[in-house]
Amino acid sequence: MHFKFSPSILSRLGEELIPNPDQGILELVKNSYDADATVCEVELLNTEEIGGSIVISDNGMGMDLETLQSGWLVIGKSEKEGASDRTPVNNRLRVGSKGLGRLAALRHGSHVELTTRPKSEPNTEYAVSVCWNDFDTVDSVEDVSLSPTVKQTTSGHGTTTIIRNLKVKIGKLEINRLARGLLLLADPFETNTSFRPRLLGTGFTDIEKQVNEQFFDDAEFFLKASLDENGYASAQLFDRRGSLVASASHSNVSRHRKQIDITERSSEEEKLPTDSPYQKSVPANFELWIFQLNPQSFSPLDRHHLPKIRHWLEAVGGVHLYHRGLRVAPYGDKGDDWLKINFSRSRNPQVRPSNSTVIGRIIAEDSNSLLLQKTDRLGFLENETFLNLQQFAMNTLEWVADFRLQTVEVKQEQVKREIKPKIAEAKKNIEDIITTYIPEPKPREETLLAVEDYDKIREGQVEVLNIELQLYRSLATAGTTAAIFAHESGREINTLKGQVGILNAKMQKYIENEIYLKYFAKTFTTIQQLAGSVQGFAKYPIYLLKKEKRSQGKIEIHQVINDVINLFYPFLESSNTTIELDKVNTELNLRGSTALVEAILINLITNAINAFNAKDAPIQNRRIVIRTESNEDFIWLRVMDNALGIQGITIDEIWLAGKTTTRSGTGLGLKIAKDSVIDLGGKISAVANGQLGGAEFIVQLPLK
Repeated sequence: MHFKFSPSILSRLGEELIPNPDQGILELVKNSYDADATVCEVELLNTEEIGGSIVISDNGMGMDLETLQSGWLVIGKSEKEGASDRTPVNNRLRVGSKGLGRLAALRHGSHVELTTRPKSEPNTEYAVSVCWNDFDTVDSVEDVSLSPTVKQTTSGHGTTTIIRNLKVKIGKLEINRLARGLLLLADPFETNTSFRPRLLGTGFTDIEKQVNEQFFDDAEFFLKASLDENGYASAQLFDRRGSLVASASHSNVSRHRKQIDITERSSEEEKLPTDSPYQKSVPANFELWIFQLNPQSFSPLDRHHLPKIRHWLEAVGGVHLYHRGLRVAPYGDKGDDWLKINFSRSRNPQVRPSNSTVIGRIIAEDSNSLLLQKTDRLGFLENETFLNLQQFAMNTLEWVADFRLQTVEVKQEQVKREIKPKIAEAKKNIEDIITTYIPEPKPREETLLAVEDYDKIREGQVEVLNIELQLYRSLATAGTTAAIFAHESGREINTLKGQVGILNAKMQKYIENEIYLKYFAKTFTTIQQLAGSVQGFAKYPIYLLKKEKRSQGKIEIHQVINDVINLFYPFLESSNTTIELDKVNTELNLRGSTALVEAILINLITNAINAFNAKDAPIQNRRIVIRTESNEDFIWLRVMDNALGIQGITIDEIWLAGKTTTRSGTGLGLKIAKDSVIDLGGKISAVANGQLGGAEFIVQLPLK
């Protein structure tokens, strides 16, 4: 008895494993690389329709009969197994390992023809023909016999693979993706490589020109970092002129390790000192070009480059990972943010790039095979080696962001220190010019008075802005402090819930059930519910302070309303208050930040909740209704309640900071709501007793 494999295994390990034909073709091209080829050409024949053909030919070492029989024809075995890890001519580290990549490519057609001419046997050519339909009529793969043929030839060494009668179309989208994959496969930015695969015809030359155009000299910054064989990092940052502006030792880079959560780590690993090496890492070089794509960053003569640079970055931008000389997908593909570049940008968009404004590469030779590709050949298994390589790159980007942030802060402080003397100097220059060029006393005096009046108005504006700045700094301090205390109290409450649960379990075990149910069960249930509510409250500040909420963009207002309602739900439930959303049946999009919309909603809802605490306010059937309306230009947002309405204060006074009728209130909520509405380009008004009897606030905001 012995194992047999059903022919269906060929589908599961073939086209089902790598369903995209372009990825399968790249796997065959990688085989050419491992065969020491310097030329590899891919030709697509009538592939815009089902039934076309793919031809991959190279000038590699070729295969003899033994390699064909014991390697290429053995599914799941690489012909590189047992051989030296380096190729004999070009000394390349081999990239193939599983022997499944070629099967995935070959299965995209119904017929495969392989011809190979081994360098070790000049003038000899072996051929194998495979008809996959033959496997549909047998019980096991072993029942189909394949017999290589041999003949004499005058052609040079190499291998040609033809996949006929394709089961899929390869359209323009797939061709562009394949062309990009082939161009990036062998690191187009490395001049010393001896391997340049090409796609014949199909507009490849245009894409190749676009990729090879190269605008590295226009980058605002160039980052060069390395990770040595012992796991120690270093980094250097250069400006556009090539001058070194900052450098980092291992401790400077690795101090960011605890700030970045790549995956769940053990508590022992998190406690590693920041100057410890990246364990089980592979030596690597990280190069990154950072672009500032706004016209102000270029001289008038160089601004014509800007559209070309954008087009170039669109084609080849992102951070690509090169392993043993070849690129590994999907790292650096569109939509792949494996280094969290776009995610991190939301924290400091002023100093952080996006994947669309960088181009870079991480080069890892990995002679000890510590990085292991997934079976479908898309990416590496996330073992400790890969995670440390990823973290090294992310930590380096954090160091760059810190440096740029410090630079911006220094410039801002310098501007603050210099602004008053510059204003005084400018004012004196204006007075001197007036005195010089207006000789008549009366016009000169009137002009000077006009300048003085303008100066007073400007100073008044600055004073108002300074007062508001101090107010919001105080609020920011209160908010961040509350967030810290809430986060810590949340952990304590979690411990409390656990201890109450243990006590409850013990009482159920040691006390008669009738007594437990009569005297204790309800109390324990109430404690657990209250603890859950308080734990929910502890999440509020951290949730509201998320940095991505402050990014400008398109906002769907109903989504924000629902999120806010869910945030308030535990509190509303415990206070017998219901909140309803009466919305129009369409998406309502506006331009701004989620933080501003949340500031409006949360402060208006909080104002309504506080109104229910007033004397004689309803205790039962407390209602808050949020209603949305719209036309072609505006969104109307109404927030109303059924409390007692606005009493003891005028409508004009409710917007003033510090004005409040609530004993424990700050008088800041409606001020913040109004400022947020104004920042969004809208208007806000109030009705003392609205449709539900209580206060009603009407917010008008412009549609996106």
